[in-house]
Amino acid sequence: MALWLRDEVGEGGTFSKARLREAIRGAEQVDRRMRDLRPAGWVIKTYRDKPSLQPDQLYLEAIGLPVWEPEHRAAGLRQISAKTRRFVYERDGHMCRRCGHAAGEEYVDDPGVRVRLTLGHVNPHRSGSSAEAGDLITECARCNETVRHLTGVQMSKGQVWDRVAELPKRNKQDLLDWMRADRRPLGTTEQVWALYRQLPAAIRDELRRDLEELMGS
Repeated sequence: MALWLRDEVGEGGTFSKARLREAIRGAEQVDRRMRDLRPAGWVIKTYRDKPSLQPDQLYLEAIGLPVWEPEHRAAGLRQISAKTRRFVYERDGHMCRRCGHAAGEEYVDDPGVRVRLTLGHVNPHRSGSSAEAGDLITECARCNETVRHLTGVQMSKGQVWDRVAELPKRNKQDLLDWMRADRRPLGTTEQVWALYRQLPAAIRDELRRDLEELMGS
């Protein structure tokens, strides 16, 4: 599938699911296998991401790692079961464990762009990473791509340190604890927030109004 997308569609190309199924005959769950290219850096957008597309169209924005080569096969997540995926997402509170954004939220530094979650490996550059839950982490698509290609340093050490120095002492200790654990534990409020974000929009509105009434605001 990856080779077909590279050779027949190409970056910037548009294709339909029907055309994909016609090209990749005899393969089961073609749609899911296509989605599983995303953690390997393949950016495939639907009409939900790109309004100019028709509902049956897809857009290949970027070609990722060559998953047809043995050394890159672990970059794809085809071998991960639905049960494991669900467990990791729920364990991580449906939030990117690198930047802390929840599914569907807008990025603070990129208004208008909403978070799409995927799975990545805890050690993305280690050869032979497994498909076990302990080796997987929930990431947003942006962090997944950044970590994979080591382009994540957007600020200098000094710039980040300036931000650290401005934190109150209690927050500095929290940050240090997160650094030592290499993860940010979810607080009770964040856990409830993650559950709230999984509800349909209409039910979220109802819940918000109920809480507003409870709080008298």
